[in-house]
Amino acid sequence: MDFFDPIKVLNNMQSKLKSRDYANKENRDVACPKCSDRGIYMEGDFAVPCQCVKQRALTKKFERCQIPQAMLNNSFDNFKFKYYSASLKEPLSQRTYLEIAQKTYRYAFDFAKAFVNDRVKEGLLIQGPVGSGKTFLACCIANYVLQNCEKAVLFVIVPELLEKIKASYSSTSEFTEYSLLETASEVPLLIMDDLGAHNYTEWTRNKIYNIINYRVNHELPTIITTNLDLSGDLSKLLGDRTVSRIEQMCYPLWLEREYDIREVIRQEKIAQHIAGLR
Repeated sequence: MDFFDPIKVLNNMQSKLKSRDYANKENRDVACPKCSDRGIYMEGDFAVPCQCVKQRALTKKFERCQIPQAMLNNSFDNFKFKYYSASLKEPLSQRTYLEIAQKTYRYAFDFAKAFVNDRVKEGLLIQGPVGSGKTFLACCIANYVLQNCEKAVLFVIVPELLEKIKASYSSTSEFTEYSLLETASEVPLLIMDDLGAHNYTEWTRNKIYNIINYRVNHELPTIITTNLDLSGDLSKLLGDRTVSRIEQMCYPLWLEREYDIREVIRQEKIAQHIAGLR
């Protein structure tokens, strides 16, 4: 007959609790129940690659791209032409705002497809007033490329990039100036959003020029959005040599709108909310 051993019982209980906690932890941490995050699963006697591997890789690509969270779902399929007037015309070309948007959309879509198929070296310059859909369309290009090929994309809001470069001189920064400039210069597709929205100094002008000049010389396509006129305000802010490089590397496009599309969408959401309360 075995005598009751409290120490042994206590050790057994602790061991069981640890095993249960470990099992629970594993269950909590497993993202894919099909393969338990191993990347493969068994079908009979065969090991089969799990789809979650591709999904995790795609998620990582989107994270590295740095597209704003609110724009991850932007796609060519949900670009809305209803926000562009079919009656108002741009004075010089005499094309309607809708016709201008249709042309710019077509060029953006063709660019994305060509880039995926290694058939593009020239970038795009998308100009237009605030709230005309420039950033939305640039993110459509980025999302299309990320979903359809393995090439890396980097989305940078230019004022934020310049602030990160400045902050890199701090000992607490997780970035170095070199790493930031190198990444922006060498990534296969760079999207520079909101170029011109900054108080430029000679230092910041040089940083922008260095990035653009490198990409021109190495035939790396760049998408640029700006609400400034290339030959007017943008030239005054960045200097003629930078603007000359942009003209060399990017095909110019335009978006025009009657009302700020962001504000229109906000009013639509408010109206839907009120209608839902009735």
